[in-house]
Parts: sequence; structure tokens; C-alpha cells
Amino acid sequence: MQASYRNAAGTRVRASREALLAVLEALGAPLSGPSPHEGSSDGSVSEALRLRRRQLWERPIEPAVVAWDGQLRAIEVRLPCTASGALSCRLELEGGEAETFTVPLECATLRRAEAVDGVDHAALDLPLRRQVPLGYHRLTVEGDGRRAEGLVISAPRRAYRGEPGGPSRLWGVFAPLYALHSATSLDIGDLRDLQGLREWVTGLGGHTVATLPLLATFLEEPFFEPSPYSPVSRRFWNESYVDLAAVPEVAASPEAREALAAVTAEQHAAADGGRASLVDYPRLAAARRRVLEAAAGALFAGGSARRDELERYAAAHPDLDDYAGFRAACETLHAPWQEWPAGARAGCLDDRQAPESVRNYHRYVQWILAGQLEASRAAGGAGLLLDLPLGVHPAGYDVWRHREAFLPRATTGAPPDLFNPKGQDWGTPPLHPEGIRTSGYAYQIACIRHLMTHSLVLRIDHVMGMHRIFVLPPGRDARDGVYVRYRGEENYAILCLESVRARALALGEDLGTVPGYVRRAMAAHGVHCSYVAMFEVTPKGLTPPPPDAFASINTHDMAPYASFWRGLDIEERRGFGRLTEEQARHEAAEREELRRRLVAALVAEGLLRSEQASEEEILDAWLAFLACSDARAVIVSLEDLWLETASQNIPGTVTEHPNWRRRTAVSLEDMRSRPEVVGRLRTLGALRARAGREAACP
Repeated sequence: MQASYRNAAGTRVRASREALLAVLEALGAPLSGPSPHEGSSDGSVSEALRLRRRQLWERPIEPAVVAWDGQLRAIEVRLPCTASGALSCRLELEGGEAETFTVPLECATLRRAEAVDGVDHAALDLPLRRQVPLGYHRLTVEGDGRRAEGLVISAPRRAYRGEPGGPSRLWGVFAPLYALHSATSLDIGDLRDLQGLREWVTGLGGHTVATLPLLATFLEEPFFEPSPYSPVSRRFWNESYVDLAAVPEVAASPEAREALAAVTAEQHAAADGGRASLVDYPRLAAARRRVLEAAAGALFAGGSARRDELERYAAAHPDLDDYAGFRAACETLHAPWQEWPAGARAGCLDDRQAPESVRNYHRYVQWILAGQLEASRAAGGAGLLLDLPLGVHPAGYDVWRHREAFLPRATTGAPPDLFNPKGQDWGTPPLHPEGIRTSGYAYQIACIRHLMTHSLVLRIDHVMGMHRIFVLPPGRDARDGVYVRYRGEENYAILCLESVRARALALGEDLGTVPGYVRRAMAAHGVHCSYVAMFEVTPKGLTPPPPDAFASINTHDMAPYASFWRGLDIEERRGFGRLTEEQARHEAAEREELRRRLVAALVAEGLLRSEQASEEEILDAWLAFLACSDARAVIVSLEDLWLETASQNIPGTVTEHPNWRRRTAVSLEDMRSRPEVVGRLRTLGALRARAGREAACP
């Protein structure tokens, strides 16, 4: 935990005593007194520190250690200074093989010593000198009447970087899947639409399709939360994206076919009056559920080869039944798990709370969606750029089942800055820095592996969270936040190992105020960085993206290009009350200066003929600047290509703006025939290909 931090202006900000105590209590410190909000005595804090120090010194080895490139040279052990003889070690490899050996304490090197409750303890570097295969292994150490077990993460030092001889200059497009629609879509873009987009982009020479998280969300009351960054779980999929027409049980079941026909007729009737601009999640969830429930019922009504396949899938994913039970209980008890009866709250569900038929539905839809994703991957097309959110919904499955991994009473956020003077509260519980370690990082590994299995690129939302997270104590806002630290080396080891195993690139979202050590760690471990062109217009011109960057003009949390260029986003935020009149005038003046700098820079680069250029010519020139750069990848938002002005998300708004619900104004079919879309993508592809050839010929 950090007692202070430097803000966006570079000023040192010190956390208040009350905030530090509240976060300490959230971390599990046994502070006495009525509550940290009312004040804890210095004695209680001293006692908590004494207990923590004793706990650490009495822990013979750390819960996790890293063996970079398989080299397990030494580990730190902590023992009373009176300990002698040798330590017995057992190294059990991930594959089941095991080795037992002893290491004499006389071979260890003293690192430091400290008296704990009157007993002198020593921290020693114990030489192991083992070369172990890549993977997750268990190390047990025994001696002096103590026994401890830890996770050994044997990982490559760098993440996967692509196949030798593969394309060095990638490009792709971005669109939220919920926003896409086609002639075959039912209420929402689905995996058929996504596959169609992937194949189209491949045909244009592209390499990737980026989208927002496809993870399970609460789409019905009383939990309704459509944000893809507040999922029910980071380990299970959102069944709204199932391609209903491709489900075998839908074709085989009369009831499912009838339900699908009704949904299709309803969709066509709505389309006659013009497709709604916003996704109606509760309605679509109910309509799709009728189809999938009938399909699931048909499967579970009797034995079949397909049912055997589902059971094999469930056996390979042992948490599936548990997740299905949780979702069933949510629907039966109609309350967040924090308000459930004691047994259910503790994680034990009975058949009344989680009926078998509802469990089976949730088992079924997860199996179907995973199968469709796998089939899409096998069919080829541009690879997916998937997103791992920083957090999860506090009433979701992950917090219920993995309580040791979270600080459930606190929330994550960001400190105050020029754009958000009050800071930000994202409403998601932060990970417990010690809880995730003592549980062997099982939750973290499962989350990353779940997404990397289907990714060409995995984007780590708020990559700074691998090092530290801004934690808001219970009942306090972001002005009272405290940074809590995590073990960066261990997090990078997991990411690098999973990346190499899945042959997926790793991308970190490192925007905003990010300490230098974060970007140095990313570079050292082969994690690509983010470059957003709107932030890179300086008085000296355009800062080019570095070679490790995934470059784009904007992000899903920013205004589209046309809105940015016209200043519509400033007026929008002023209308929402997010800016005062004075602030809006000031920002408009700054935007005018930024536009002037951008145009001058593009002219200087030889990408614009004149400073009297249209907004479309400026967009083309800006894209060309990115395309010709050394960036590893360029990602263009499809909506920018037809000068969309409406945002998909405006951070800090709740009811003022329809975040995460707006459909694209152009269908997938129309995109393929629009000259401004196809022409810009073809130009982007040609420029990227030329940049790659030039890079290959020094």
C-alpha cells in the first residue's frame, strides 16, 4: 500500500490517515475500535503491524515464485536463527512428475535478520539450481518443524511476439459486437455477424477485428448492468451473442423452431418501421432465452451424442456447474448474493434455490457459445482482439465464488485529474493482493486463459493494475483513494506463459498517468503498448507511435473522430452538466488550437496539400500517418469511416447517455458497399503492406 502518489500534474498527494486505515481494514488488518472511519488507536495499528510482521516471518516461503525461462536458481526462506541441518524440498511439476531433494542450510546466504516477538529470524537465499519446464508447479519446503507450499511460475521472460516471418505491420478494425447488425441479425450482433466481419476484413488484407468484452453480464432486473466492463464473470460468455440459427437443437426441436420463428417475425415487423437505434437488452434477452431454453430442454430430454459432448465439456470445465448454479440462484432468489440466505451466501446452493432445469440452461448456453467461438476460430478469418476487463460486477459470480481474491467492500477507480476533478469510482471490487497469491493465482490464470484461447491479441484493460490499483475505501470518494500494490513480476510471468501457450499477442492499455516503471516492465516482457492519436498532437507536431504500439485515432471511451473534429463532444458534456460554461469555452479554445496543430503537422508530413482541407481529407491524412508508421498494429474504428458523431460510451455518465447500447448507423451489408468505408480500408491495408516491406528491407 502506498501512503502517497503523484497526480496527473506531478504533485505529491498524501493519503489521509482515515483512508489508509480504512483500506488496511479492507485488506484484513485486525484494527480495533468502532470503525476506521471513527478512528483507530495508534495501539491497534501497532498491534496489527506486529501481527502482520510475525505472519510474514513465520511463513517459510512466499506463496508464489517466478522461474524466468525455467531457471529456478534460488528462493527466499525465513526461519528462526536457531534452525540447522537441511531443508527437505519436493518439486511437483504441472504434468505430475515429482522430485524430492534436500538443501543444507549451510549452503544458504543470509539476506537479512530481524527479531520477531523475541525470536531472532533470518531470511536466507536458498540455492535450488533447478531447470524446470514452462508451467505451473508446486514447491514444498519442510524443516525445523515448519512446512510450506508455494506456486512456481516457470515462464518465458517475454510474451508471444508472432510467428517468425509473419506480418510485421498489422491492421484491423474495431466495433462493439452488440452494435453490429445485418439482415440475419436478431436484436443484436451475434457470432455469425462477427465471423462475417472477420472474413470481410481478411479479404481486404486485414489481420484482426477488435471488439469490446464478450463476457457474461446481467441483462435483466434487478441486476441490470449492460456495461461489458462490469461482467458477471471474467470466465464465462454472454449468451446474447449465440448464433441461434446455427444451434443444432434449434433445428431439431419443433418448440425451439417455433420460438425462433416468433423472434424472427417480431424482428422483421420491427425492421419495417426502421431498426431501433438502441439495443433493448431485457427484451432481447427474454426473446433469445425462449429459443435457447427450448433447445436446452430438447437436449436434456433424453440421451444423445450431443448430450455426451456437453457432459465432456462440463467435465473439462469443472466450474461450469457451479457458475450455472449461481445464475440459477440469481433468477430464483431475485436478489444480489450478499442478501441471500446464509448457506447460499456462503456458496452452498440447494435444488430449490438453483433448480436443475435452470442450471441446465446455463450449462447449455455456455457450451454452445464456446463451441461457436471454436468453430469460428477454426474457420479462419481475421483474428480476434479480445479485452480482459479490470473488474467484475460486485454481485457477480466471481466475487461470490472467489471471495478470497477480492476486497468486496472497496471499489476501484482513478484519482482526480483535469478531465475528472472528483476522480472516478468504477464500482468494481479490487483484487486482494495477497488473496490472489495464497490461492495460487488460480482465478487470474483462469481469466486470462479463458480469453487467450480465442484471441489473436488479448488487451489488458488498465494494465497498470498489474502493478497497483487505486482503491476507494468503503463510503469514500476518489479524493480519498489509496494505491494498493501487486506483485508485478508474478503477474507478468502468468501473462507471458499464457501468451506463449496460446500463441496470442499481449497488449496493455497504458493510457493516462502511468508511472515509468510500468512501461519499462511492459517493454521488458514484450507486452505491446497503446497509442491514441488524439493524445499525441503536440506543439512540435505529431508524435509517431513506437514500434511496439497498437495505434488508433481514439478509443471506445472517447468521442468519434467527427464529433472530436467538430467539438460536438464538448457541447454534449456541457449539456450533461459535466462542464461549466467557462470550462466548455476553455476546452473549445484548446480544441481549436489542437486542430490547427494537427492540420499543420499533416501538411508538414506531406499528407495534406493545404491547411484548407475538409474533415474527410484530414481523417484520411491522419489514418495515412498511422498506416505509414512503425506501429505494430493500426486499429480503425468502423464508425469513424462514415463520420459517426455519437459516442458508444461517455465515461462518468449513467442516465445522461445510452452507454453500451447504441447500434451502428450502417449495417454490415452496407459497410461492404460504401466507398468511403471500403476505400479507406483498402488504402490503410496498402500503406501498411508497404510499411512492412520497407521495414523488411533496411
